[in-house]
Amino acid sequence: MLNRRTLLSGAMAAPLAQSKPLVIDAHCHAGSGQAMSAPWTTRGDPEVTLRHMEEAGIDRTVIFPISNDEYEKPNQEVAEICGRYPGKFIGFAKHDPRTEAGRIRAMLRREVESLGLKGLKLHRLPTREVLDTVAELGIPILYHPEKVANFHMIASEYPRIPFIMAHLGNFASHDWTEHIAAISVARQYPNVYLDTSSVVFFKFLEMAARDAGPDKLVFGSDGPELDSRVELYKVKLLKLAPADEQKVLGGNILRLLPKGSV
Repeated sequence: MLNRRTLLSGAMAAPLAQSKPLVIDAHCHAGSGQAMSAPWTTRGDPEVTLRHMEEAGIDRTVIFPISNDEYEKPNQEVAEICGRYPGKFIGFAKHDPRTEAGRIRAMLRREVESLGLKGLKLHRLPTREVLDTVAELGIPILYHPEKVANFHMIASEYPRIPFIMAHLGNFASHDWTEHIAAISVARQYPNVYLDTSSVVFFKFLEMAARDAGPDKLVFGSDGPELDSRVELYKVKLLKLAPADEQKVLGGNILRLLPKGSV
């Protein structure tokens, strides 16, 4: 039989049941590219990402442009996509330290302070121009390194910048020795983290979880071409304790993003 106390306890429990920790995919491409040679250089369709998110139970996804020679317009496009789907995407800028040298400081400041982007994606070793600007803005860098050893050149000199190493240091496990090097770097530098995306040899994800620890892993998919539903399941297969799994699936990236990003 229902009574007032039972009804009140149910009303109190309902909001608590809805406050589950967020699952955040920290690595996804969106928008248009200049090269038309392959799907991943042509367009990253946010609608595909949204469908995968809904099926997998992913709450937010970090998006940034696919490959271009310069990134002022692609970064604007990412900001517009974030505005089109409120509460779904977290935008990162992308820049090329070589082709945009001398202009990145002004562009990145505008993209963070006016467009609301929350981090920076790189495919080339960042210059002092890039690193000094990022340090001023207080944002993280997601860096797909040419080689893992590049992190020794930047992590110790800029300890206040959170660096997330994409693909556990090597896309699609093309060079598995780089995965081992990446785990070592993450253990050495407090400000270096490892993104789980596109690791083909699963045992290196297991090694990273064991040796670097769940505090250093950040879930990413490299979508939409790599399927976030599959990449999320890899993290589930690590069979971490619930609290540790939640760090990987959302807690760690939330700590690294500027306050108010989500």
